[in-house]
Amino acid sequence: MIRLLNVESFTLQQFKDEECPPYVIISHRWAEDPSQEVVYDDMAQPPKLRSSRLKSKPASASKITQACQKVLEHTNGEITHLWLDTVCIKQDNPMELSTAINSMYRLYEEAKVCFAYLSDFPSTEVQTLGQSDWFNRGWTLQELIAPREVQFFDRDWRLLGDKWDLRKELTSRTNIDKKYLIDSMFKNFASVSKRMSWMVGRRTTVPEDTAYCLLGIFDVNMPLLYGEGKKRAFRRLQEEIMKHSDDQTLFVWRSEDLASEVCTGLLAPTPDWFRTTGNYRRSFRSYSLCNEPYHMTNKGVAIYVRLHDVPIDRMDEFIGKIVGTHVGALACEDDRGRGMGVHLQHLVGDQYRRVKTNEILDLSEIEGVTDADLEYLQRIYVC
Repeated sequence: MIRLLNVESFTLQQFKDEECPPYVIISHRWAEDPSQEVVYDDMAQPPKLRSSRLKSKPASASKITQACQKVLEHTNGEITHLWLDTVCIKQDNPMELSTAINSMYRLYEEAKVCFAYLSDFPSTEVQTLGQSDWFNRGWTLQELIAPREVQFFDRDWRLLGDKWDLRKELTSRTNIDKKYLIDSMFKNFASVSKRMSWMVGRRTTVPEDTAYCLLGIFDVNMPLLYGEGKKRAFRRLQEEIMKHSDDQTLFVWRSEDLASEVCTGLLAPTPDWFRTTGNYRRSFRSYSLCNEPYHMTNKGVAIYVRLHDVPIDRMDEFIGKIVGTHVGALACEDDRGRGMGVHLQHLVGDQYRRVKTNEILDLSEIEGVTDADLEYLQRIYVC
């Protein structure tokens, strides 16, 4: 089921998925004070009470009425429905909210056009488009990529251009290559680390939404558990990605603002740790080929890797005083075709942990590491 706003009658209507009419979808930023947004409960009231509530929230009401007018203008009256999260989702209904968030990417993807309303952008000078806070929000990432067509409007609802017109400015501001911006089908060819890097620097009001807003970017679904915290939510997202992808660039991240001796598992606590890894991709070099699956267990990530001992005389250069350290070769490489690896410290038996997490190793620069040295495939657990 989908709920849409009829732009002619200004009423909410509900449709079965197979009976859904064409619609325009809105991308916007919520008001700093969420109580000032017109929501479903306001729109669902009888006409007189609804009018009273809208008058009490003039900025949000104006946004909605202006959007309705633009739908009719843009489509010459051929489309009469729009979707806006504030009024089309019962925000206080956990089940409906979870369903909406898990299907959000599809909602934007199936819209005829998306209107991106930049409420803080006062100028038609597109060169400064990136100054809008719209580009700093987590949810707007999928709202930029998923729709076939995105029309950008300034705060006065003046048209700035579409994704194609503004591709240069958008790529410069977001670090997302234009091919992913123009055709969302290409996103599935982007490595996991590249897609994670698109989220770097973006923020969400609710901590857990840092993970939840990426569900569509990775084509995964999972239950929403508000209150679990940002780190736990992001960990669950990565575990879900592992169930559907064998792309080991998921493990190629660098820690930030931590001592280089920090020890951890293979999963990052935040997408910001993918800041410098957008150029990594899967590798098809001989020592990287591995058809064995990896997955999360109660001992950590179970994964088949090729290990190479760090020479004793090079130990200080690599990891200081940490002993029992190996290079774990991952099935990924940079854009120059150089194989990548991470520091792994042996704990006991088949258990390891990642150390010196602020480094990703270029295997070609490590003395003594050759394809022959990395031929032995070993299953280990990284906790």
